[in-house]
Amino acid sequence: TLNGTVRVSGALFGGGLISGNVALGRTEVRVPSAGFGANPVLRDLSHVHEPAAVHETRARASLIEEQDQDAGRGPSYDLDLAINAPERIFVRGRGLDAEMGGSLRIGGSTDNVVPSGRFSLIRGRLDLLGKRFTIDEGMIELQGALTPYIHFAARSESGGITATIVIEGEASAPEIHFLSSPELPEEEVIARLLFGRDLGSLSPLQAAQLASAVAQLAGKGGEGIVGRLRGSFGLDDLDVTADESGSAAVRAGKYLSEKVYTDLTIGAEGKTEINLNLDIRPGVTARGTLGSDGNSGIGVYYERDY
Repeated sequence: TLNGTVRVSGALFGGGLISGNVALGRTEVRVPSAGFGANPVLRDLSHVHEPAAVHETRARASLIEEQDQDAGRGPSYDLDLAINAPERIFVRGRGLDAEMGGSLRIGGSTDNVVPSGRFSLIRGRLDLLGKRFTIDEGMIELQGALTPYIHFAARSESGGITATIVIEGEASAPEIHFLSSPELPEEEVIARLLFGRDLGSLSPLQAAQLASAVAQLAGKGGEGIVGRLRGSFGLDDLDVTADESGSAAVRAGKYLSEKVYTDLTIGAEGKTEINLNLDIRPGVTARGTLGSDGNSGIGVYYERDY
């Protein structure tokens, strides 16, 4: 959903300028479920009696040769568009669920669109290998192409090592890496994350579980039942968590307006907590909390990126 003012100035039949400022509403960037590192594009196909609209779509996606793209192209206009989205850019799929915010600029021309800018992490989590990780850093960046480049990292300490899960690459086919300090092979890092022990001490059953988890990373998967429930209820966030004692809790979040975000957490013992975030201006947020046990709080936070 877009909202803004766009102007066209100059020569109407080519050579003019399209400019303006556009606010971007709720947007979802989907990580495909075909598996990390998979390439869903079929190459070297011969298109017989291809409709003009299909040919134009393939040209915009850079799937045909340059000499073919020049045929039937209309007038060209220069571009200077600013797109702002301080929140509600959601990146979801393959266990990843994150909210981003930022801005970008669309330059170049209608014949050669050159986007630049980035969206940074507001909040996020990663469900992987049956474990829950909080995302420490996240970024969506457009580097001159229309396919977003994503980078997310989640860290966890287990078995005496610090493991880092990195999802990085084009959103259409990102790759996942397992890093650790001290440095260990990826299979060893996965074993520590899953079972808290080194690869050599796994039982045959655990080794089979490890192989299944690795296959899951490269196989097919969807957004899961929680994701489907979130969509059917019209929520911006829906999560099922567990504390250190194993008690489960459900958290649901929703934007009430462009600047007001609230979430409700309901625990297994009936304890509830309501949080309310109000964006006063860029970098300044007021937050309030009210719990069923009588605990409440309010604060004003100033944040700035360097």
